[in-house]
Amino acid sequence: MFRRRLFAAFMVAVAVSTTGCATSKLLIDAEVTRTNTHTVLAFEQTVFNKHRVRDGFDRYVAAQFRQHSALLPDDRDAAIAALSHLLASEYPASRKIVERTVAQGDLVAVQLFWDQKPGETRGVAMVDIFRLADGKIVEHWDVAQNLADRNVSD
Repeated sequence: MFRRRLFAAFMVAVAVSTTGCATSKLLIDAEVTRTNTHTVLAFEQTVFNKHRVRDGFDRYVAAQFRQHSALLPDDRDAAIAALSHLLASEYPASRKIVERTVAQGDLVAVQLFWDQKPGETRGVAMVDIFRLADGKIVEHWDVAQNLADRNVSD
C-alpha cells in the first residue's frame, strides 16, 4: 500500500513539474512572439513614419539581413541607401498605417496601408513579413497592391 501511494505521489510530482515546464515554455514563446512584434512595429515606425532609415536598420536589423523584395536590393547597406533616397526624394510625407499583425515564433506579418503621397494618391495596401533571430530582423518579404491599379468595381 505504501509503495502504491509513494508511486502515485511520484507520478503526481512528475506531472506537475512537466506541466510547469510546458507552461513556462509557452509563456517564453509568447513573450518572444510579443517582443518580435514590437520590434517589427518599432522598425516600421522609425523607417517609414519618422523617415530615419539608418537608425531603424542600426537598431532593429541584423548584420546578416536578407531582403526578398523585388523592389529593393538584397544587401543591407544598399537597402538602406535605396530606402533613404526613396523616402527623402519621392515620398517625404509618406506614412505607414498598421491595420493588424499576425505573429508566430520568429515570424511577424504586418498588414498595412502605405500612404505614399497623402492627398495625392490612393496609396498601397501591403503585407510585410519579417523573420527575426535573437531579437533582430534577419529577413523581409512583402506583397503590395497599388490601390490606384484597382478596378472601380473592387
